[in-house]
Amino acid sequence: MSGDTVEVPVRPDRAEGVVPDYAGRLAEALARGYREALIVWLARRVAVLLSRTRVNWFTASVSVLVMASWPYLVDLVLVFVAPDQAFHNTRTTLYTVAATLVCVTALGLAWGAWNHAEKLVAPLADLLADAPEREDLIRWLHRRLRARGQLLCAFAGAAVSASILVLTAVQPGDVIEPNAAVYVHTCWLGFLGGVTLYWLITVADLPLRLRKYTRLRLAWIDPARTFAIVRLCHCYALVSAAMALGVVTIEAAAIVLAYQNPGPYLYAFLLGFPVVAAAIALYVGVQPYVTLSRMVRRHLDEVIAPLMAPSDPPSEALSRHGAAEADITAYTYFAALRTLPIRTSAILQYVAGILASLIVYFVQQSVS
Repeated sequence: MSGDTVEVPVRPDRAEGVVPDYAGRLAEALARGYREALIVWLARRVAVLLSRTRVNWFTASVSVLVMASWPYLVDLVLVFVAPDQAFHNTRTTLYTVAATLVCVTALGLAWGAWNHAEKLVAPLADLLADAPEREDLIRWLHRRLRARGQLLCAFAGAAVSASILVLTAVQPGDVIEPNAAVYVHTCWLGFLGGVTLYWLITVADLPLRLRKYTRLRLAWIDPARTFAIVRLCHCYALVSAAMALGVVTIEAAAIVLAYQNPGPYLYAFLLGFPVVAAAIALYVGVQPYVTLSRMVRRHLDEVIAPLMAPSDPPSEALSRHGAAEADITAYTYFAALRTLPIRTSAILQYVAGILASLIVYFVQQSVS
């Protein structure tokens, strides 16, 4: 491969006018999340009160458990103030325990995910060092940290969960008898579910924003192995696993409830909600990989573009056979590069798993 051919792909990735403090400002914006990302703030609240210095695994566990299970304090008060609004049977108790476990999972994963996001600061800062739009990423993160949007999604989740209980209350044959205690647990679960969905969508939207930026510093010799791309793929692998677990859990609960003949309203919810959950799982777990792949493919096309420029008449092209061979070698190399540091089969297996769980669920519904 000639020196000129190698020099062409290198040139677009050379840094010009890199802002040295960009990584610091990006880290500061992310650090705001511990104070302003509602789901993370809630998970850390007790731990911050218990330890003014460094939070350890014990205080973190206590914090998550306390914030997930505080509705039991309301239950305890109801036992003395309004006994008829407290728990009455084992099924209701099991329901609230399951709701609390989901809350623990949501708070714990949110806090852990935010800690993991700190590892993305340096790779993203290097990726965007030359991008004219780099400040937009910080402004976008600040906008997503605003309390108004988070609270809107959180209260919407609480309203939806309360509405489902209202519909359940007017239908015969339900396994749960709604009362004040059940409403408190359900609304808290919906509250955390709404704000968790808010941040899942935010995480999934990140590659869509990065794809709009220009002059990204991707490794020219193998863009898919750029540190930022690798880190992002690892991040979305964890998110995909959590979403897949959530979809399977929801569908398992729906199958169990379907046997209880819940009535038309709740039955419609049991049919529709797994589909919505699967669609969200695909958007959060598959769309980022597709977008990152298209980013890398676009970069490879830019690298190969100089080799594909219109040439002179064939007679002259043949006269420079030596240079043409080098161009062909370069084209063959870059055209054969992968666009993601993971195999496509892994994404297909994830999609197949989500769709298979839906198929099993609907087959079970048709048979029952």
